[in-house]
Amino acid sequence: MKNFKPTLLILVIFLTSCGTSPKKTADEKPVDRRTEIRLTQYMVQGKVLYQTYCSNCHQADGTGLGKLYPPLAGSDYLMADLKEVACLIKNGKTGEIMVNGVSYNQMMPANTHLTPIEIAEIVTYISNSWGNEAGISATRDVTQWLKNCDQAEN
Repeated sequence: MKNFKPTLLILVIFLTSCGTSPKKTADEKPVDRRTEIRLTQYMVQGKVLYQTYCSNCHQADGTGLGKLYPPLAGSDYLMADLKEVACLIKNGKTGEIMVNGVSYNQMMPANTHLTPIEIAEIVTYISNSWGNEAGISATRDVTQWLKNCDQAEN
């Protein structure tokens, strides 16, 4: 009987704490659980694909390689137009680009074998890593972007 009161007190505290959640402020949006799960999946798979196809030039930490290959970490070019980035991943790029005020003029090879979902995963990974924050690039959006790549400058 001596242990009953402390046990009851612990049980009451536990039960009252389980049902509460922190109050959301007016400017906080509730997180869509499915979007959160999909973002996590895209980030995990995107990292694997990035390490396979992109990190030799852009480096594992996204810092690029000197003046040869541009950084993706904190890249103004990357964050300005994710549609163009998807097209660059698929079709490659020749010619000069400016990234964070520095000129780069190395050819980026095409990855025509990658599927729209793989490109979506890479774009999501690079646009949400190393200080970049863009959210998920959905496969349906990337599929549409890739249809318009022919108009993009290569």
